[in-house]
Amino acid sequence: MEQWKQSILVGVFLIILALAFSAARNEMSILMVFVIILGVVDIIFGLYRKKNEKK
Repeated sequence: MEQWKQSILVGVFLIILALAFSAARNEMSILMVFVIILGVVDIIFGLYRKKNEKK
């Protein structure tokens, strides 16, 4: 699998995992916020790699 696809999938997985744990505990901790931010950053870098790969 291409590197950018892995980066996007890991980012999506991190966001889903953080939301699932937050829903299970009925609270949003600062750690879960950081995990969601990390997932979003990972998706952004994956899309950036995809854009630059075609050049």
